[in-house]
Amino acid sequence: MRPAPAAIVIALASAAAILGAYFFQYVIGLAPCPLCLDQRVPHYIAIPLALVVALAAARGAPRLWWRAGFALLAIALLVAAGL
Repeated sequence: MRPAPAAIVIALASAAAILGAYFFQYVIGLAPCPLCLDQRVPHYIAIPLALVVALAAARGAPRLWWRAGFALLAIALLVAAGL
């Protein structure tokens, strides 16, 4: 997969996770626990970072830049998985 569409998929997946959490919180009325709130933070970081990586890859930024962006995305999402 090319880097720009891959980064957009990551941004959409993180946005879907956040929207799902908001659905349970605001529509169903299920109050989140502190751990649930902590698990959202990496997704809050991943969404804009993935969009920046997608833009950089689409505009022909050096490969090192968007690879570093993907590495940061991997770290953020691994933190989310570890929580």
